[in-house]
Amino acid sequence: MSNILIGSLGVIYYASLNILVLTLMLVLAVRLLIHRKKRAYLTLTICMAIVLVEQIFLLGAGLLGVNESSGFIFIKNMFNAVSFVLANTGVYQLYAETNKKLLRVVYGLLVLAIIMTINPIIGGIFQLLLVILVYYMIYPLLNPSRKYLLGLSIYSAAIVAQLINSFVMEPVVLLVAMDNLLRVGFYAMIFLILFDRVIELMENIYQKSTRDALTGLYNRFYFYTTVSFMMNEKTPISIIFFDLDNFKHLNDTRGHGEGDKALKLVASILKEEGEEIGIVGRYGGEEMVMMIEDIEVDVVELAERIRYRIESETIVTVSVGHASFQEGLTADQIIKNADIAMYTAKKSGKNKVISFRSLDENQYEKDDSSSLSLLS
Repeated sequence: MSNILIGSLGVIYYASLNILVLTLMLVLAVRLLIHRKKRAYLTLTICMAIVLVEQIFLLGAGLLGVNESSGFIFIKNMFNAVSFVLANTGVYQLYAETNKKLLRVVYGLLVLAIIMTINPIIGGIFQLLLVILVYYMIYPLLNPSRKYLLGLSIYSAAIVAQLINSFVMEPVVLLVAMDNLLRVGFYAMIFLILFDRVIELMENIYQKSTRDALTGLYNRFYFYTTVSFMMNEKTPISIIFFDLDNFKHLNDTRGHGEGDKALKLVASILKEEGEEIGIVGRYGGEEMVMMIEDIEVDVVELAERIRYRIESETIVTVSVGHASFQEGLTADQIIKNADIAMYTAKKSGKNKVISFRSLDENQYEKDDSSSLSLLS
């Protein structure tokens, strides 16, 4: 068994296994680079390519039986140090901007990595110092990341195994295995961090494309698209339309900061009341909307409760209108019906709730011609 784990057979075994893993990592890195063209992906692609070349070199050395020569050890250690610097540079670039000062530091570390690895013991100590350096530079950026801490611990264990084997006459089988496998384990952790970051960035993009930046509610496009889907599916939804009363006066007299604060407070109340039974959106400047898809909800009672909470818990009041699903209505029509009811509440005294169904035909036609439709 020990013949497979150390010597030329061991090198062949470890290198073959690592080449399979690293080839997959490199392919994924290249795909990310092609689709996103981010500097961090380029750095990590170069890093994976270097580590893969290293493993191919190790495989060739094992096949030729020269894996114990001083030249082999130097090249192996040099690859390890250079790829470690590049891997951590790539992780840094995922979370922070790269400036010229940082690039000079990276170039300096790469040169030092090559010089220090001339002596295996000095090279190992240098790599341990690198681990400490990147821990203090990068770990705080990752909020913090247990994966990154685990990766550094794995890499440190590999370095320690290499250093111990440098002092003993006969290589220890377990330490040889640790030295050969744990370094690739570190790069596996780096790739997990990479994909965590990619998912995080994609989620941020999604949030920005669907959410209003100030209130955190869904934006108009997302809300309207969802209502359209529900209406096309003939889902019995209801729409509640909210408009803050005297909002322009609030901005003019107390400043836009107070106005923004009021919008956020109203939005938080709508979230608490509505997000488990539907969706809530910001449809205009001081206009917010709620779509209710839970047929067991009493829309009149809900709208009145929200109106009362806003009056009690904030410095503003709201005029509220609501409309419910009817066969043949479109998304535009049901939203506009709620808008008309809201406008009726506003012009008849404000701070009240009115149902579209409660409007008679003459009142409807008058309100329809006067309402500032949100769909224009």
